[in-house]
Amino acid sequence: MQIIWPEKFGFVSKGQPDGVFVPSGAIATYAQSIAELLTAQNLEPGDRIALWLTDGSDKIAAVLGCWMAGVAFCVLPSFAGNTKTERSQNRIQGVFSVLEPKLLLQGSADPLSPETYGDIPSITLTGVPPSKPETPDIGSVIAARDAKDLAFIQFTSGSTGGKAKGAEVRFGQLEANLETLAQRTQLTGDDHMVSWAPLYHDMGLMAVLLALRAGADLTLMETDHFVRRPSAWLEAISKGRGTVTTAPPTALKLLTRRRAAEVDLSSLRYAWIGGEAVFPKVVEGFEDAYADAGLARGVIQPTYGMAETVVGISCGEPGVPWTTRKEVISCGKVLDGMEIEIQTADDEPLPDGTEGRIVTRGPSVIDGYLGLERFEKGAWYDTGDLGFQEDGFLFITGRAKDLLKRGAESYPATLVETVAEAALELRTGRVAAFAIFRADQGKEEIVLLVESRAWDDQQVRTVAAAVLSELGLQVDVIRPAKGGRLPRTSSGKLMREMTAKQYLEGTI
Repeated sequence: MQIIWPEKFGFVSKGQPDGVFVPSGAIATYAQSIAELLTAQNLEPGDRIALWLTDGSDKIAAVLGCWMAGVAFCVLPSFAGNTKTERSQNRIQGVFSVLEPKLLLQGSADPLSPETYGDIPSITLTGVPPSKPETPDIGSVIAARDAKDLAFIQFTSGSTGGKAKGAEVRFGQLEANLETLAQRTQLTGDDHMVSWAPLYHDMGLMAVLLALRAGADLTLMETDHFVRRPSAWLEAISKGRGTVTTAPPTALKLLTRRRAAEVDLSSLRYAWIGGEAVFPKVVEGFEDAYADAGLARGVIQPTYGMAETVVGISCGEPGVPWTTRKEVISCGKVLDGMEIEIQTADDEPLPDGTEGRIVTRGPSVIDGYLGLERFEKGAWYDTGDLGFQEDGFLFITGRAKDLLKRGAESYPATLVETVAEAALELRTGRVAAFAIFRADQGKEEIVLLVESRAWDDQQVRTVAAAVLSELGLQVDVIRPAKGGRLPRTSSGKLMREMTAKQYLEGTI
């Protein structure tokens, strides 16, 4: 893993809305002190460290300090800080039981409750130490890590229901994805990365690591600061003359409705948009809203990837405007070294322009999840998504797996159905949960259809409240199936894909 130090790091938060700038030498010294702290704990190579940090300098230094000490890290998901409900407690306990960290590193601000991490040893970081005359050579230490060494654990969005799944990312896979992403985005030391995406999400973590790989200046904004004041993201780009950034499409929708005033986005040359389904209406709306602020066409680039491939599978080229086919937006061309194929349900390849299952393989596909069975080396990895290729471009059209995605999390359809059935005291198999892409509305719509001949508004409210309370998921449509029956196989198994098709056709 190559590290090139930028001149400085910028950190923006509620307490420092104008940003505080820290010389890279101070961050390097801090990382070395964390590495020495970890080494003193008698940790072994490959041990895993949990990180719960809010301060930006703590985050950067801890990531590099872990690697210097020869251990892997895991940035804990945001729900670790909210254990007020039984469900949230179970979720973080599920993460800890899979991760089995030898140590928890946390900041002095907003620490975790001791009940959350139990008997795991905890160390609280005290902030950037005084600078030393000589900057430690962290880059060469990290560059010496073996390609097979574990770099970090990334818990996937599919960990919402059932057993938590931690993707094992090794240095060889990480370096392969960073290399091809840096080439595609033409990232150099002259760039300035601005990011508010959380580091527990692959998109946020890779924004930081890409900047460190290229020696680009980095402004890291506290995620909660963006949530409280979304326009701060664009203001940071404007003020710092940011050239590269990343965000989910929901951020574009939000800032199209609530336009940031007096920002200059003329310096921005590349913004990769992903983490959720991307729709032409959303991207076009944002481009139109900020055209007079200097935002050029070809800057916004829809991308496609997942934790199982470190992050990137495909993305657009700088300055090349996105395109559409069949009202679906292009997610660019497949990254160098990666392969994708569109297949039938029986694993047969499909021709250009035909929708099917998206499978991928390449040097950045992980070996497997922590504590679970390994992936077959060199085999196609089923992404669980549907799409097609045309003229070398990839288009995402839906989901093959029974997962309902909202924001950074995925919810198994069976789990949502179980909650809805319990709320209405129905037998198993009487609710169908599915997601459909609505290009006309620029969103992915989550639908629940219920087998019921007697239906009223109270049942809608009951189901909506139960799913929101127990899972934190807001459903878009809840209604009965026409005729009171959901489609099933001859053996009585619910046919969700057929249900979704009939719903779109208006026949159910």
